[in-house]
Amino acid sequence: MKKILAILVALMLLGTVCAFAEEAEVLPIQIGQVDAAAHGTGSFAVVTVAVQGDVIVAAKIDEFQYLSSTDTIEAIGVPNSDGSFGENYPEGKVLGSKRVNNVLYSTNMKRAGATTQIAANYNAIEKYVVGKTIAELEAATTDVEAAAFVDAISGATLTDSLGYVKAVIDAAKAASEQVGTYTIYNKTGETVTELTITDNVTGEVTANLAGAGLENDAVSVITYSIAGTEDGSHRLTLAFKTESGYEAAFTTLSIEVAPITLLDQDAVSSATNQNAVKFFVPAE
Repeated sequence: MKKILAILVALMLLGTVCAFAEEAEVLPIQIGQVDAAAHGTGSFAVVTVAVQGDVIVAAKIDEFQYLSSTDTIEAIGVPNSDGSFGENYPEGKVLGSKRVNNVLYSTNMKRAGATTQIAANYNAIEKYVVGKTIAELEAATTDVEAAAFVDAISGATLTDSLGYVKAVIDAAKAASEQVGTYTIYNKTGETVTELTITDNVTGEVTANLAGAGLENDAVSVITYSIAGTEDGSHRLTLAFKTESGYEAAFTTLSIEVAPITLLDQDAVSSATNQNAVKFFVPAE
């Protein structure tokens, strides 16, 4: 009887735990990727990070540079290196992944006194960052010299380990970036020659999003992203100018998905042309 009672109690506890787990919010896993100058000026790193909440759950580091074959090891280029993409490579070199060319690159490292292959170094850095929060990594990499940071990562001997971890931080932040997507309808009656978005917080202005010109009745989809979690307070300024010199701007654009119609001067009642930007899809 006691045994049966114990089983029933255990089942009740298990049911409670399962019900709690179902109600608990499961944070989504987001992926961020950045290109970074983590190691000098002769290469670039591509760092990809998966983040759940603010915790890094996976990371992958690779790096690319021009490589030359040796007498015994062939340098393997990125795809299309033997096609038009590779036509302008430096003589005798290919652009290659250090992971793919692990043996070749590590042989060169060995000549310089290194004892750990490049791929093993990347793997050690990846292992170091997994399970840590962005804040923890920022604390570990703030006000520290690169030379002093090398010993912080077990199994990694790269002098630029600090640079790779900072690139991981940037990729983790990119994972939580917020993206606004705007479908622009030009109903100004003329070609829009300039279209820009300004970040009201930083003052950063995009390049001309109208390109060679957005003709009347043309439709264009543009995006704008900001790093970090958006709390709804971030604002942008969307500004445009037509071929006749007509200018208008909307100064409180949110990070959102929305249709935006640019209206002609006759449809604008405001002296500041604020009403020239409206959030609707125009009729055909």
